[in-house]
Amino acid sequence: MCDNKKPKITVVELKSEKNSPAPDLHLSASDSGSTAGMPVSDGHKSRISEDAQKIRRRKANFEQYLCPKMAVSEETSGPGPTDSEMADQGSTGEGRIMEEQVRTDEPSKSPVDEGDPLVLNLSVVDHNGPETTVSNSAANIHPIEADLAIKTLVNEMFTGHPPVESTIPQRSKSDAQDLCPFCGLMLHRKNLQVHLRRKHPDQVLNQEKPASAQVKNPKQQRLPLRKQQKTGEYPALVAHVQTHERSVVKHGGYKMYKCHLGCIDSGHYHCCYCRQSIIRKNLFINHVQKCASTKVHIPSTEPSRECLETCALKPTNFPSSHSISTVSATCDPIPKPLTTPGLPRALTSPPVASTSGSSIISAPCMVDHSASETSSLTDSKTAVLHPTIVMPSDIQNIVSANPTECISTSNKKIPKCRPKRTMCCFCNKILNKKNIKTHIQRRHSSSFHHPSTCTDRTNGLSAVGGTVTGPVAMESTIRDVFRHCIRFPVPISASVVTEELVDTATDKRCITVLARWSQCDLERGMKLHFSQRWTLLCKHDTIEHVLPSGPSSHIEKELLSCQSPSGTLQAVIREEAERQYLEVWGQNGLEKSLDLIALNKHGKVYEDAQFACLAWSPCEKKLLYVAEKKRVEPSAQSSFASASEDGGLVLLEEQDKNVYIEDWGEGLVGKSCPVLCVADLLKAAVIVYAGIPPNISPGQALWGPNGRGVVFVGQWNEPFRLGLKFCSNRRSALFYLNMKGNCECLSSDSMSVSSPRMSPDSCWIVYLQGQVFGPHHQCLSMMLYDMKNRSTSVLVDVVRRAEKGQFAGIYESLPSQCWSADSERIFFSSASENNKAVFSVNRTTGRVTQVCGLDVLRLDDFGSVQLLTIQKDLMVMSCSSPNQPPCLRVGFLSTVDQAEDLQLCNLGGAEVYEEFYWQPMLIKPPSQEENHQFSGLNFGAILLKPYSPQERRKTPLVVNIHGGPHSHFAADWNATAAALSKLGFAVLMVNYRGSTGFGQDSIESLLGNVGSQDVKDVQRAVLCALHNETTLDPDRVAVMGGSHGGFLACHLIGQYPDFYRACAARNPVINAATLLGTSDIVDWRYSSVGLQYAFDQLPTSQSLTSMLEKSPIIHAAQIRAPVLLMLGGRDRRVSPHQGLELYRALKSRNTPVRLLWYSDEGHSLSKVNTQSDCFLNIALWFKEHLN
Repeated sequence: MCDNKKPKITVVELKSEKNSPAPDLHLSASDSGSTAGMPVSDGHKSRISEDAQKIRRRKANFEQYLCPKMAVSEETSGPGPTDSEMADQGSTGEGRIMEEQVRTDEPSKSPVDEGDPLVLNLSVVDHNGPETTVSNSAANIHPIEADLAIKTLVNEMFTGHPPVESTIPQRSKSDAQDLCPFCGLMLHRKNLQVHLRRKHPDQVLNQEKPASAQVKNPKQQRLPLRKQQKTGEYPALVAHVQTHERSVVKHGGYKMYKCHLGCIDSGHYHCCYCRQSIIRKNLFINHVQKCASTKVHIPSTEPSRECLETCALKPTNFPSSHSISTVSATCDPIPKPLTTPGLPRALTSPPVASTSGSSIISAPCMVDHSASETSSLTDSKTAVLHPTIVMPSDIQNIVSANPTECISTSNKKIPKCRPKRTMCCFCNKILNKKNIKTHIQRRHSSSFHHPSTCTDRTNGLSAVGGTVTGPVAMESTIRDVFRHCIRFPVPISASVVTEELVDTATDKRCITVLARWSQCDLERGMKLHFSQRWTLLCKHDTIEHVLPSGPSSHIEKELLSCQSPSGTLQAVIREEAERQYLEVWGQNGLEKSLDLIALNKHGKVYEDAQFACLAWSPCEKKLLYVAEKKRVEPSAQSSFASASEDGGLVLLEEQDKNVYIEDWGEGLVGKSCPVLCVADLLKAAVIVYAGIPPNISPGQALWGPNGRGVVFVGQWNEPFRLGLKFCSNRRSALFYLNMKGNCECLSSDSMSVSSPRMSPDSCWIVYLQGQVFGPHHQCLSMMLYDMKNRSTSVLVDVVRRAEKGQFAGIYESLPSQCWSADSERIFFSSASENNKAVFSVNRTTGRVTQVCGLDVLRLDDFGSVQLLTIQKDLMVMSCSSPNQPPCLRVGFLSTVDQAEDLQLCNLGGAEVYEEFYWQPMLIKPPSQEENHQFSGLNFGAILLKPYSPQERRKTPLVVNIHGGPHSHFAADWNATAAALSKLGFAVLMVNYRGSTGFGQDSIESLLGNVGSQDVKDVQRAVLCALHNETTLDPDRVAVMGGSHGGFLACHLIGQYPDFYRACAARNPVINAATLLGTSDIVDWRYSSVGLQYAFDQLPTSQSLTSMLEKSPIIHAAQIRAPVLLMLGGRDRRVSPHQGLELYRALKSRNTPVRLLWYSDEGHSLSKVNTQSDCFLNIALWFKEHLN
C-alpha cells in the first residue's frame, strides 16, 4: 500500500448508467490537498476508461484467488464494451497516467465486465467552495489528483510498479473534518464511522448508495460501500483492502497480514518462525519478537507453482528438487523487503516429503516472489524460513498419500493442500482433521483450562482464551504452573523479639514476633529471604488481637543471625564480595561491625546445620560461632606450622599445597577443621578457643551456665571423615570446654549425639542420641543431663514399633528454643506415620503428649505441623497440607499437658487451597511379602488427585518415591507434587518399609533387603491405589524418584517392564558395587546389603556380588519404558557415573533414554534454576510418553 506521506484516493466509484450515451467525468478527492476545480483532458479520459477495464479484470482475479470470502456480484448483466469501444469514447490527449501499460492480446471477460457502459464518477468536493464538475478540456497537461491516486492504487495492488510521488500539496489539519450526512455534526474524519454506527445505525443500513454530488466528503461513502463488498465493484475492493491494512504487523521488513483464508474459525496470524496461529495482534507481536530472538534451525523451502499462480506473479527458476538448508536465527532469517509493493503474500506450502526415513512438514511460508528470475528461494536472503517438524517414518506415507482438495477457477484447477489427516501437536497421533479438536479436548485438556475457541486443523494447533496451546505453549503452561506452586514462601525460623507491659492492672502485654521466610524467585534463579513482624496484644495467656504486619523486609547476604536474650540487639554474620562481617544492630542502627577476614584469626564462618551456631553470652558482650581453622602459608624456615597463644594457627599437617585435605562430604565441601571462635564486642577482637583434642571437630555450640564455659558436640574425624549431611549415625559426643582450655566429655563416647539445648534456668541439657553406623538415619532417644549432679538419664527412649495414631519416636533435630518457661517441658516436632505433629515431654515423668491434636485444635485441614520456636510459653508453628501452602499459627501454653487449652491464632502465610484433594493410605503387606524377622509392619502412602477430570477421562498416575532410604514423605506442602496435580496427574507418594515415622523396627527391616522389600512395597501401594480409585488409569503409570528413590524407580521399570510407561530418576544408584569406592558414605554401602561396617574393612568378592545382585543394573536388559536421567556433576553422595552406566546400557539396546547433566550441582539438585528445569523436563517427558 501507499506510504502515509503520499496522496491516497480512499474511494473511487465505477458506476454504470444505462441511458448515458457518453461517460461524464467527475472527481472525488481525499487526503490529496486542494480541491479546487481542475480540468480533465480527453487523453486522460481515454486512459482512465481503458485502464478501468484492466483494473476490473485484475480485481476479479484477485477476488477469486486471494479473497475467497469476497464474492463477485451478479447484479449487473449485459454485454460490456470492448477495448476498442472503450478507447473510442474519449479522444487522445496529452499526459499519461501510467508510465508503462500492461496489455493483453486476448482479455478474458469476468462477470463484472458484462455490464452497461461505464460512467467514471470522479467528482471533486471542495470544503471551502462549491462543488464543481470537471470539463473535458485538455488545457492542463499536468496529472490531476485523481490520476495520481488511481495510478498509485493500480501500481501498488496489481502492476507491481512502485508508487509515484505526488506533486499536489498536502491538505492542512483544518481540513481533516467531515460533516455527518444525517445530523450535520462536524466530526474528525477518523471518528465519523464510529459516529455513524452509534448514532445512525438504522439510516446507514437503509441508506442507498448516495450519488457523488450529495456527499460532502468521500470518507462518508466508505461505510455504505463496505456493505457492498459482495457486489464486486472496485470501490468495495479498495475498502476491503484497507481493512487488511489496519491489522497488518510489520516485522523485519515484511508485512504480515491477518489470515482470513478459512484455515481456522476466526481471523488470525501465522507466526513465520514456529507455525503457531495467534488471534490477538498484541500477543502476535510479542510472540514474533520472542521467536526472532530465539536461536532456531530454520529450513529453506520453495513455494509451489500453484502458490505463484495464485499470486498472479511470474514464477522463479527453482531447483529441480527441494533442497533443505539450515539457517540460524541469528543470521537474520527475515530478509529485507524487496522493492515490489503488493498485497499480502502469506501462503501455505504443501508438505514436503523427505528422502530420508522421516517426513518434514514445512510451515506456512511468506515469500516475496517479485525478485529476479535468477534468484533461488533456497537462499536464506530471499525467503522467510520456518522450522520443521520431524515425523516418524511410519507417518510419511500417510502424509504423502493425502488426497488434495481443488479450487476451481475460470480456466484451470489449482490444488489446495488440505490433508484429511493431521498430527496431534501433543501426542503426535495421526487423526482425521475433523476429529482433531475433539481429540485435544478429551486427551489433552490438562494443558489448558478453557475450551478451545480456535483450532488449526491443518497444523494441529489451537488458540485458547486468546493464547495458543501446542508444544511451545505446553512448555509455557508447565513453567507457569511450577512458578505458581514454588512461589509460596516457606518459614525457616521464628523468634519472640520483645515483650512490653502495657497495663499493669490487667496484665496486658504487647509481644513482637519475628519470622524469617524463604522464597524461590524463578526470574532471578535464586532463593530470597525476608522477614516479617507481628504485634500481639495479649491479656494473661490469651491473645486478644493480632495487629497486621507491615511490608516484608528483604534479607540480603545473611549467613546467620541471632537475637540477644534481652531482645534489644541482633547479631548478623553477612558475606559480601568474598569477605565476612560480624554486625551488631540495635535501636540506633548499626552499633558494631567486625571484618572477620581482616582480623585474620580463622577461615570462613560455617553456616550449615551440622556445625554452625551463633549464640549470645548471658552478659550480651560476646558472640560464639564456628569457623574453619586458619591455614598457614608454607615458609622457607619450617615445613610445619607453629602454635600461637590462642591456638588459632595450629595445623598438624605438613604444609604443602598438594597435600589432600579431607572434608565432611556432600554439602560440606571445603569444611574440614572447624574451630570455636568468640568475638569480644568491647575489645573488637576475636579469640579462637584452644584445648579441643585434634581428633574432635566441634560444632553446635552454646554457652554454659553464667557464660563460664561452652557446651558443644564433637565429631570424631579419625581415622578419616565420612559424609555427615543426612546422617545421624556418626560417632560424636557432648563436651564441655571451660575458659581455661579444659575439655570434658559429658556423654558416652561410643554413640551419636546432636541438638544440645540448655534449659532457661541453666540446670538441664537435653540432647538426642543414636547408634553408630547401621541405618544412616534412625529413631533417636532424648537424653537429659543434670548440670548440678553431672548425671545423664534417658528421657524418651527409642520407639521400636508404634500403635496406630500414637507417638512413633523422634526423627528430627530439636528447635533452637524448645523449653517451656518453667523448664518442665520440652517441645519438638516429629514424623508420625504419614503426618508430622508437635509433641511435648514432661521432664519429670517422661510422658509424651501430642500438643497439636488435629481435631482438638481445629487443624483438620493440615497434614503437617512444624514447631519453629517456643519462647515465654508462646509457640509459633508452621502448618501446611499437600493442597495448602505453609502458614503460621501462634498460641500460648496454659496448663501442663493440657493441649485442649491451647488457643491458636493465625499470623500469616498463604491462605490458599489448591484444586485437588489428598488422602493418606495405610497399607499392610500380604503374607508373601512379609519380612519374617519384622512381621506385622505397616507402611503408608499419600495420594494426590485432581478433582473430577473433564470428559470423564481416567487420570494418569505418577508414583513419587523418596530417597534416603530412611526419610519420610509427610503430608505437607510439596511444590513438585502440587504442580503435577495441577497439570492433571495423580501423584502417589509412598512411605515404604524403612521410612521414618513408623518405628525403629521398620527402619531396620530394610537392612539387607534393598531392591526387593522396598520395591514390592511401592508396587503394592500402586496396586492398592489403582484398586481403590477407579478413576486412575492403570495403562498410564509413570515413576520418579531421587537418590534411593531413583534406585527404586529403575528397579520397578526393570522388574515390571510392562507396567510402567515412563521413568524419571535424579542421581540414582545404579550399581552399588561400583559406587563403593566413590561415595562419601561408604558405610551405608555395606549396611544396605546387611553387612557390618568397620573403618578398616576391605571389599570381598562376596560383598561385591551381594551389592551387584541388589542393583538395578542387572535388570537393564528388561527395561522398555523411556528413562529420563538428571545428574549432578559435583555429586559426592552418588557419583554421576552411576547414571552414565545406565545411560550406556539403555543406549546400546535402543531403549529411549535422555540424560540431563548439571555440572555445578550436587546430590540434591537444589538450585532454583535446576529445580525448574528438572520439573519442566519431567512434566514434558510424562506428557509425551503417557499419552
